[in-house]
Formats: sequence, C-alpha cells, structure tokens
Amino acid sequence: MIAIVFSSIFAGLIAIAAFVIIYYAIETRRQGFKIFRQKLEYFSSIVAINEEEVSFRARGKDMTSGLLDNIGLVGRAASLVLAGPHTTEKGIITRRIISQSGSLEEGAWVRTSLFVHEENPKANLNLDYHDVSFESELGTLTGWHIPEDSNNWIIGIHGHRSYRTETMRFVPTFRKYGLNVLLSDYRNDENAPIDKGGYHMFGLTEWHDLESAVYFCKENGAEKIFLMGHSMGGAILMKYLLESVTAPFITGAILESPALDLNKIIEMKASEIPLLPRGSEYPVKKLVSRMVGLRWEDLNYLKRAGELSTQMLLIHSKADETVPVSLSDQLASQRPDIVTYIRLENALHAAAWNTDKEVVESSIGTFITQNINN
Repeated sequence: MIAIVFSSIFAGLIAIAAFVIIYYAIETRRQGFKIFRQKLEYFSSIVAINEEEVSFRARGKDMTSGLLDNIGLVGRAASLVLAGPHTTEKGIITRRIISQSGSLEEGAWVRTSLFVHEENPKANLNLDYHDVSFESELGTLTGWHIPEDSNNWIIGIHGHRSYRTETMRFVPTFRKYGLNVLLSDYRNDENAPIDKGGYHMFGLTEWHDLESAVYFCKENGAEKIFLMGHSMGGAILMKYLLESVTAPFITGAILESPALDLNKIIEMKASEIPLLPRGSEYPVKKLVSRMVGLRWEDLNYLKRAGELSTQMLLIHSKADETVPVSLSDQLASQRPDIVTYIRLENALHAAAWNTDKEVVESSIGTFITQNINN
C-alpha cells in the first residue's frame, strides 16, 4: 500500500515537472524567438507643459526610465527630448525639454522611449534622408540613408523586436565624424520579408541581410564601413563577421549590450523563474531547440572569438539585467588586441547613451577617428 502511495506521488511529481518544463519551453520560444509585433502602450499622462519643461504622471516602466539623464517622451502625435536634472513629487516627474516635434497638450497620453527619436531623421533631427531598398536572400529590404559628403559609412543594426529608429540617437555623433548613415531592416521586421521558419534567430540567419546592406554601401561608394549593433543586433554583427566574405570590408564595429551567448542569457533568466528547479534549463533548452530548429552551441559566439580580426568598441553596463555584462567581460578578456571596452555601472540594457551620453559619444568619436586614419 505504501509503495503504491509513493509510486503515485512520484508519478505526480514527474507529471508536474514535465508540465513546468513544457510550459517554460513554450514561454522561452514565445518571448525569445517567436515573431510578433509589440503593442505600443501609453502608460503616462501630461500634467503640465510649456516651452521649457514638462510634468508628467509616470506609470509602469516610465517611473524609472523617465528619470534617465536623456530620454524621449512620445505621444501619438508628437515627441519630446528630455535631458538634465529632474524633480519628482507624488509620482509626477518634471523635466527640461531639449527639443520638441509636434504638439503635446495637458492630458495627452505619453510613454518614455530609450530610442528618443521614433519618427524619421527629418522629423526628429531635421536631417534630409533617402528611402532606399536593396535585395537580400529573402527579398527586398528597405531603409533610410542619411547622406554625408564622404566615402565613410556606418550601418545601424537594431535589436530584438525593435526598429531602425533604435540607432537614431547616435546619428548626430556619426555625422560629426563624417559618416553616411544607413538604418535598415532585416528579415521578420514589420516591412521586411518573413523567414519561413517564423523565428528571430539571433544572427544565425539575419547575418545574410547585414551582408546585403554592406553590399549596398559598397555599391554606393563606401570605402570604409563601420557597423553598430544593439543587443541582438550585436549577435547579428558577430555572426556576420564570422561568416561573410565581405567581413574584410568592415573598418570597425561598435557593440552595445551585445547578446554574445544566448545560452548564458537563458541561464540567467531561468535562475529568476519561480518553480523552475535548478538544472531544469537543460531540458527546457533541448525542447526549445527542437521547436525552433537550432543548435544552442551555434549561438555562443564567444567560443569563436579567436577568429575575429575587426577592431571593436564594446559598450556594456554592470546594471544590465537583460544581457549579463559577464559576456562582454569575457570578449574583452579574450581579445584585448582588437577590443576597446567601455564598461559602465548604471546603464539599463542598451541604454548606455541615455545614462552616459558624453562618455559614449566621446568613445565612439575616438574609435571612428582612429580607425578612419589607420
């Protein structure tokens, strides 16, 4: 009788464990790989606004991101760039307005934006640009070219479920150092071809689209080409450098909070999940690999760091809770010959510019200048 009871309990525990593993495998696939469009939500509201400052009642994530040194405040018909000191009283944040596009009034719903600029180069930065397109492995990709009178270019590579505007806050710095800027899409973006697999692949497939963007730059007169990858964009950049025959065209690469080993990112996230026993990430990952059709070892770009030859500027922060800074620490340790490492303390994930604007812009400027002149 006791044996039967224990057997039933054991079977129940096995069933629970299997359910937990399957549940978190499905969640990992959904959150990490599955393609869906993020719904823009406006959490906060304008309390008062004039030409010099704005007060808004912050809610949700805006309560923290609204306090960053440099941040965008975006409404449905307008946007603000905020910077400098802030005051907070009873949940209302007051900030200085640096620039404004469109018109926001009291009561308008808004949200903060790490990207700061979310329309287009003309509307946000008063810069002329061209809509461009080029062919890639799956079809036609589109982008913005912000022209400069030089043969030096930079390509922005946005992050996971993001958009080409992610790199726009860096555009004034790029132009200061004479770079043409290409901000383009890659597969599975909203206006881009959809990969038949239906998943974001953290560089395993997207690197082909970056290669096509490099060809586009070369065809339009580029002699020196830089790349800048944010988060998953950093993974795409790394895979491209490891695989493409055009990698020798690249003068330098800038990586911000790069996802250099998705294995470690999953392990970090698994340690934060309630009810998931330690060590369960292995069967979860095994199941996800079958669902998505990948080999996890292929997503560890650090193991191939010895193959790299491109000069890199690596920017990451200890406070990053999405991609562990230890990954960038490892790359900097492995390849001090090619990596210049800017290790920050307080920046959120892919938000180095928003917290340490002067340091980041100065470092980028020095990196670009040194590599153009070499």
